[in-house]
Amino acid sequence: MALILSSCASLPDLSGEVTNSLDVNEKWQMANSEPFSIENGWLETLSNKDLSQYVDEVLQSNPNYNELALRMEAAGYNADAAFGRLLPRVGASGNVTQSKNQFGNFNQQVRMGQQPGAVQQPISNTATNYTIGLDASWEADVWGRLTANAAVARANYEVAEYDYYGARLSLASQVAQGWFDVIEAKQQWDLSIFTVENYERATQIIRNRFKRGLSSGLDLRLSITNLEASKATEQQLMTAYNQALRNLELFAGKYPSADMIVSGTIPDDLADIPIGIPLDIIERRPDLMAARARLYAAGYRSIAADKAMLPSITITARGNNTTEEFGELLKFDNVFWNLVGGITQPIFQGGQLKYTAKAEQFNFEAQKQNYATTLLRAFNEVENALDNDRTLAARVQFTETAAENAIAAERVALEQYSQGLIPIATLLQSQRSSLTQQSQLLSIRKQRINNRIALYLSLGGDFKSNNAPIAIVQEIQS
Repeated sequence: MALILSSCASLPDLSGEVTNSLDVNEKWQMANSEPFSIENGWLETLSNKDLSQYVDEVLQSNPNYNELALRMEAAGYNADAAFGRLLPRVGASGNVTQSKNQFGNFNQQVRMGQQPGAVQQPISNTATNYTIGLDASWEADVWGRLTANAAVARANYEVAEYDYYGARLSLASQVAQGWFDVIEAKQQWDLSIFTVENYERATQIIRNRFKRGLSSGLDLRLSITNLEASKATEQQLMTAYNQALRNLELFAGKYPSADMIVSGTIPDDLADIPIGIPLDIIERRPDLMAARARLYAAGYRSIAADKAMLPSITITARGNNTTEEFGELLKFDNVFWNLVGGITQPIFQGGQLKYTAKAEQFNFEAQKQNYATTLLRAFNEVENALDNDRTLAARVQFTETAAENAIAAERVALEQYSQGLIPIATLLQSQRSSLTQQSQLLSIRKQRINNRIALYLSLGGDFKSNNAPIAIVQEIQS
């Protein structure tokens, strides 16, 4: 953690050198054309082709995800615009003016050699002028202020890009977890149906014994109560299954009709977690890279605010050609041009620049703390997922044994009750225990696979560090 934080403790000195915008644009194009794979190895370990295909479908049609993709594109264009401010600005202009003068009063008649008072028609004079001009201006980035502002825009783009990658990974993990939620809900519903069938057979046995006088009416009523309660649970679990289906359909922007087909089972054999996962594997987490990009953006804003108190140097050139004939525009016989160089030094602005610079410095320090918080949260999520993986694996093993024994005990209890060897309370208790253990086993298996997906999410991918995406956040200077 100390090594990672020390790498972001300071920012490179941007004064005296301007980044080649072509190189930066090439980096953006590389980032857009080669985004890291959403599977990143972990989705394939679940061995469910239908799930992988559905994740691809969701990534094509999920509205929230598409919104982030569009915002990332907008941030990229904003970064392009910011780097464009480093280059000279050139503009062309053209206009046509037409003027008309009319002479008809006494003074005008005298000037025109006419007798005053004579009735004369007004004299008109119409003139048309054509003008074409070219303007150019450029601010010399002597202190690196413009470069720092452009770096802020690039860092903001990287934040949007990593947020997009993070949403991509998060959405895929949510879909995968929702997929197994549906499978577990269906298994719970199937278990309830099977339980109702078992309770019906047990109730029929008790009813037959009651008719022969071998059991009391209380036994029959308790068994019927157990049966009817299991039927109510069956309806509840059917509703839970349909709701899980609807939630899964919403990811793909579909109407929640609860009619999609979810295949597969919850995996029992999960890949072993390698001992000693390298620490640097966590750096590929998109939220951590986004926090680092925010840190860089805050640092560049601080630099730009400091440089804003220094003089700015601008060069402006202007030229135009005016003629009365349109065909004479490109001959440039009457060209007028000027070239102006200027320097502007802020003197008094009520402390605005000074306080802005201080504020940006504190914002930079605050972003350092935010980065540290994000890093600690990432470590915490990884440790929790690793701990849960170990305990859930053990719980699955213990619950499997408990469920097997509970099922066997239920069969023995039903047989012994039919022979009059045990009371009804023992039979009902064995039935409830069997249902509880089987239901818990299904739930814990689902928790285990969802926790494994959460572990992949906390690591930013699978356990292989060579699959990590290449961080685009780099210093402005090479």
